[in-house]
Amino acid sequence: MNTKAAVDFPDSAFRRSSVLDPALHRVGINLSWFLKLRWAAAAGQLVTILVVNLFLEVESPLAALLFLIGCLTVSNAVVHLWVRHQLADKESPPGRSPKWAIQAEAIMGSIMALDIVLLSSLLYVSGGPTNPFALFYLVNLSLAAVILRPRWVWTLNGMTIACFALLFWFHRPLPVLGDFTEGLSRFPAIDISYSEPMLVQLEGLWIALAVAGTIVVYFITRVTNELSLRESELNQARQHQSQTEKLEALATLAAGAAHELASPLSTIAVVARDLELNLDTDETSDGASADAKLIRTEVARCRKILDQMATVAGESAGEKFVVMTSGQILDGALESMRDSSRVHSRVSGHEALLKVFVPREASVLALRSIVKNALDASEPDESVEVSSLQNDNYLSIVVRDHGSGMDTVVLSRAADPFFTTKEPGAGMGLGLFLARAIVERLGGELVLSSRTSGSDRGTTAEIRLPLWQEKDESNGD
Repeated sequence: MNTKAAVDFPDSAFRRSSVLDPALHRVGINLSWFLKLRWAAAAGQLVTILVVNLFLEVESPLAALLFLIGCLTVSNAVVHLWVRHQLADKESPPGRSPKWAIQAEAIMGSIMALDIVLLSSLLYVSGGPTNPFALFYLVNLSLAAVILRPRWVWTLNGMTIACFALLFWFHRPLPVLGDFTEGLSRFPAIDISYSEPMLVQLEGLWIALAVAGTIVVYFITRVTNELSLRESELNQARQHQSQTEKLEALATLAAGAAHELASPLSTIAVVARDLELNLDTDETSDGASADAKLIRTEVARCRKILDQMATVAGESAGEKFVVMTSGQILDGALESMRDSSRVHSRVSGHEALLKVFVPREASVLALRSIVKNALDASEPDESVEVSSLQNDNYLSIVVRDHGSGMDTVVLSRAADPFFTTKEPGAGMGLGLFLARAIVERLGGELVLSSRTSGSDRGTTAEIRLPLWQEKDESNGD
C-alpha cells in the first residue's frame, strides 16, 4: 500500500467527490482531518517519549508507553481502511448517505472515547495527575466540541472528569515528578496521608479541569451550533439565489424563443393543416396525411412548451391575484387532465374551504404539474392521492404516488430545470422546476420526500402556501 496515499486520501477524496449535502460533506472533512490529527498525535507522543528517555534521562516504562501508542496507531489504521471501503462503495458513497454520516460520527465519538482511555493509561504509567501532559484532556474535549454533536461531547466530558479523578488514587509515580500517594487522611478507605497543602492542590487540580472542560464544551458547542445554523442559512440563501438566476435565465430563453419561433411555428401549423386537408381527399395518401397530422401535433406541443415556459418564467407576473380555496385549485388542476380518474381526492369539508391568495393560472399549473408527474411515476393501475390540511398559517396540498420512488441523488435534483428520468421525448424536466418557482414566488415552498422500498414506497410532494388573510387582497391589488 502506498503510505502517502493512505495518509492523504480522505480529505482529497471528499473534496473531489460530488457531495450534495453540505452537512454530510462536513462530516467527511471532519473525519479526514481527525484521522490526520491522530497520526500527528501518535508521532508527537513517540518523539516526546524518546526525547524524555534518551536526552532528559528520565526513567519511564518505555514498553508500556510504546504499546499504548501502538494501540492508537492501529485504531487509526483500522478507521482509515473503513473510510477507504466506504469511498469505494458505489451504492452508498460518503457525503451522500445519512446512514454513512451517522456511522462516521459514531466512529469519531468512539475513537475519542478510546483516546481518553489511552491518554489516561499513558498518565497512569507516567506519574498520574503530576504529569503536565494531563492538560491534553482539554485538547480532546475542544476537538470533540467542534466536530461532534452535544450529546457525544457531554458524554466525553463526563468521562474525562471521571478518568482524571481515578488517576489521583491509581497511578504509577515517576520519581522525577514526585509521589503524591504518601497518604490521604480525608479518605479513611485509603491508608495513606497527604500534607494539607498537597491535598488542596490535588483537589483544586481536579476541580479546575472539571470546570475548564465544562466551560470549553459549553461555549465551543454553542458557537459551533450557531456557526452551523448560519452556514445552513447561507446555503439556503445561495440555493434560493441559484434558483432565481435559473428562473431569470429561463425567462430570457423562453421570451426570446417564443418571439423568434412564434412566426415559423404558426406558418408550419397552417401549411401542415392545408396539406392534411388536401391529402384527406386522396385515398392513396393515408401515410402522408398521418405525417401531416403528426407535424401539427408536434408544432402544437412546441407552442405549448414555449407558452408554459414564458408564462411561468416571467410573463405571468402581471396575472391578477384572487382568493381561491384548496378545492378550487385541485378542480382546476384536474380539469381536462388525462387519467384524472386515477386521482383520489381527500380534499373535502373544512380542508376544501381553506383559502389562499394566489394567481389562478399559475397556482393551478403548479399543482397540475405535480399531479401529472405523480401519475407518470405510477403504474397504469395505481392511483395518486391528493389531500390538503392546515399547517399553522399555511395551506398544505399533499400529492402522493405509489411508484418506485427516487433515491437520494435523484431526489436532490428532481426540481432542477431540464432534469428528467423519463424516456426521451416523454418530458423536458420542467414540471417540478416550474412548480417550485411558482410556489416560492408566492411565499411558499415545495417539499419532496421519497422512499424506494417498503409498504410506503413512493414519492410525496407537499405544496405549502400562506393562508389568505383579508389584508392580502388589498396588497395584491
